[in-house]
Formats: sequence, structure tokens, C-alpha cells
Amino acid sequence: MSRLTDKELEIEFTTDKEKAFRVFFDTYYVRLCMYAVQITDDFSESEDIVQGFFVQFWEKELYKTVTVNLKNYAYLCVRNAALKYLEKRQRIPFDEILISDEHLYAYEEMDHSEREAKEKELKKALDELPEQERKALYRVVIENKRYKEAAEELHISVNTLKSYLSRALKRLRKNDKLMLLSLFCIDRTIELL
Repeated sequence: MSRLTDKELEIEFTTDKEKAFRVFFDTYYVRLCMYAVQITDDFSESEDIVQGFFVQFWEKELYKTVTVNLKNYAYLCVRNAALKYLEKRQRIPFDEILISDEHLYAYEEMDHSEREAKEKELKKALDELPEQERKALYRVVIENKRYKEAAEELHISVNTLKSYLSRALKRLRKNDKLMLLSLFCIDRTIELL
């Protein structure tokens, strides 16, 4: 997978839109899913929301009209779609979501020692997960592998992998550590392995 900055990616959309879209998708798919699950509390629905964003982005050629950077645009669209989903389901109060967003954006303001403390917290929470759930989470979220590839490595079915992943995410949410995992998905400089 190529690593391009958002600015380089925007330029790439003008020269090779298919390559640019693949890089955009590979870079942000899991991160956006983790962001959406913070809002929806439903990993499967979060995947649907993120997939819907990418389908619309490609089919409507939104890359031609985006005036802000692609990362901000993607997060904004996914956030709005997740809020619409919640509005239909009325599952959690909107003020809780806004607090979560504040934590997400506050991460960028943290100094090095605060980030190290959060990294240790997350490592401890991940170590406490049951082994199969931890392995599924590492492969899909942290190593950014596709479901099929991760399932093959673990010698399990894709559906079993998704079940382990869903359970791991629920445990992290229950222990108030899902936000930390979302922060990690945004800042890939943290080493959790």
C-alpha cells in the first residue's frame, strides 16, 4: 500500500483516480470504521456506513468537488451518516457523542508524555482481551488486514473473525478503552505490538 499525504492524494486524484481511490480506501477504511463505532456502538452498521461513504465518494466523483482536505471530509461525512443512523434508532443521547468527539480532537493537543500514558493504557486493555479476540483485533484493526486474509492466518472463518472482532470491541467499549483504540487508528505512530 502506498503512503501518500492527503495533499499528494488530492493531486493523485487528478492524474490516476483509481490508484488514488485505492490508497484513500486502504488508508482510511478501518480508521473510519473505528470512528463510526464510537457513535453507533455497532461494528457491522459502522462498516455499512463507511462502505456507503466510499461508494458515494467514487460513484458521485466527490473527489472532484472536495474543498477541504480528504481526511476531514471523510470523517465529517461518516460522522453525519452515523448520526443519521442513531437518529433513526435513537440508541444513545447526542451529548454523549459530542463528548467523544471532544476526546478525539483533544488527542492532537496531547504532549508526548500524555500520549505515552494513553498508549500504556491501551496496551494493558488489549492484553486483557481473550486471546482469539485480541488476535482478531490486531490483524484487522492494528495490522489493517482484510477480513479474509486475517481469517486465513488465524485458521477461522470470516464470520468467526467478525464475531471475535465484535466481542473485542464491545469489551473495549465496556472498559472505556474503545476511544483509545480509535485514537490509535488515527495516529499510526503508536506501536502496540
